[in-house]
Amino acid sequence: MRFSERYGYKKIEESQLLEEISNHLKTRIWNILRRCIFREKRYEEFPVDLFIIDLWDKFFKEDLDKLVDREVYTTLKKDKITKIIKNRFLNLQWFEVYDLVEFLISEFPNTNEIPYLVKDINNLFEEESVPYRIVGTTVSPLTNKEEIKEIEKALNPPDKFAPVREHLKKALDLFSDRKSPDYENSIKESISAVESSAKIITGKDKSLSGIIQSLTNVHYNLREGFKELYNWTSKEGGIRHAKSGKTLEPGMVEARYMLVTVSAFVNYVIAKYSENEKGE
Repeated sequence: MRFSERYGYKKIEESQLLEEISNHLKTRIWNILRRCIFREKRYEEFPVDLFIIDLWDKFFKEDLDKLVDREVYTTLKKDKITKIIKNRFLNLQWFEVYDLVEFLISEFPNTNEIPYLVKDINNLFEEESVPYRIVGTTVSPLTNKEEIKEIEKALNPPDKFAPVREHLKKALDLFSDRKSPDYENSIKESISAVESSAKIITGKDKSLSGIIQSLTNVHYNLREGFKELYNWTSKEGGIRHAKSGKTLEPGMVEARYMLVTVSAFVNYVIAKYSENEKGE
């Protein structure tokens, strides 16, 4: 926060709100996209025509004829295409801007460019006090660097633990849905990630409460702690069962806690499992 904002000489920008985006923030995001994705020289480095078509069709859902000069029926010059995309971008709603960022991260054909794009946008978010960060391929309301590192590590486990990654990715997506976040199901997916990791390690198809006892290389107190978390999500009165008047409605705080805690636990369990496999 700058001096003028700290001392009340200038109002804090709307960009710092979860459901708003200021015009100047939108412009700065476009500047990054222009530099990383939509510069003319980029078009010359490798074929991007199919990517532009996919962007126009799958994301903007616009008529492809708008990208064609009807008089000569040829694709418009690249600079004109960039201007068309820019104008469409500047008219996006706040959540659509973040949707576009996610689309570009997932679909842009030059994957070597993506880490730089993610770094630049996250740096911008931090500089502008935007309450979002890119985690994996998702724009998420997580801003703590250590929490993000833990989740990103859990999203990239060894191939054997691919089902764990899928549960965590669903948990993150449900938690990060900007139009309709589903905290309850995010929590369910988070605890399912722990359940899946334990089943993979033990080879036993039981409930987490039972198979977690088989994780003999995990400290007793940690096992007991996760058994209690599992009980909260699974037993009567918990979020996996019909709501009653006594049931606590889970919100962002609970979903964030579960996502971060489960990611840390999964990373810990996989690390201990790897130690056992190596005979350490």
